[in-house]
Amino acid sequence: MASRSINDLHPCTRKKVRLFLKYAKDAGIDVLIYCTYRSPEEQHVLYMQGRLDEYGITTDDLNRVREEIGLYPISEKEANRIVTNAKPWESFHQYGLAFDCVPLQGGKPDWDNTVAYSILGDIALKVGLTWGGTWENFKEYPHFQDDETYEHILTIYKKHHGD
Repeated sequence: MASRSINDLHPCTRKKVRLFLKYAKDAGIDVLIYCTYRSPEEQHVLYMQGRLDEYGITTDDLNRVREEIGLYPISEKEANRIVTNAKPWESFHQYGLAFDCVPLQGGKPDWDNTVAYSILGDIALKVGLTWGGTWENFKEYPHFQDDETYEHILTIYKKHHGD
């Protein structure tokens, strides 16, 4: 099961998330972070979702795999809906550089609150995060990631290990 703790994020990302949450609160938006670190196994199961034919599996098969890694079962409709284009190790969640959140309305998740998500997207930009709601091919409103820290880590890696 994915972590919800911002302590599981990279220290640079964690700092940005704390600032993000402060600015969200200042804007009157309560936010629930429901995913920070996600294991490669969980990412693979999420990638399989919406691609049952490609993997030659049924909804029951997918739910068995989900149960093995601690995820709740999903409906046939949900099992046939693509929820990510990232395979394991292609998601920033595996590196502690991303989080998923939902605005709360009266203490309950408000998944369809496009106004709040738009404000959160502006806040993300302000604190140095990228919002999945700005992506062209696959808009992911709850997703925020730290491209700046990723690029910094990649630059350091290339400097020490070559291209």
